[in-house]
Amino acid sequence: PKDIIPDDIEDLPFRDEAKETQKNEAEHHRTVQDLFEQEENLLNLHMSVIQENAELLTEEGKLLHSVQGDDVVDYDIDQYASRLGTILDRKTHLITRLQDKLNVFRTHLKKEEELSKKLGHMPEY
Repeated sequence: PKDIIPDDIEDLPFRDEAKETQKNEAEHHRTVQDLFEQEENLLNLHMSVIQENAELLTEEGKLLHSVQGDDVVDYDIDQYASRLGTILDRKTHLITRLQDKLNVFRTHLKKEEELSKKLGHMPEY
């Protein structure tokens, strides 16, 4: 069998490059869409954490006030310590969730920046 060589063989690298660029642009578009979604999730969670922290802060103030004074007994201090531990555990959980969401967002942001550099431009969406 005779080898078939296309007439436009010199154009083949350009076709491959165009396909690669198209693939990168599609990946970049998906990444930007994911980034917008992650940003919205981060902002919503942040607002939720701020609101819950405000409620916890109010509760902490009341809790602290309840154990300040001369008429406080050991039972009150035990309740105070127990409730404070619960509040601090909740705050730790909230902060950890927010940090995790922030890390996911930063990962998507870095990926978008790398793809933008790879494409040589930063299209606006």
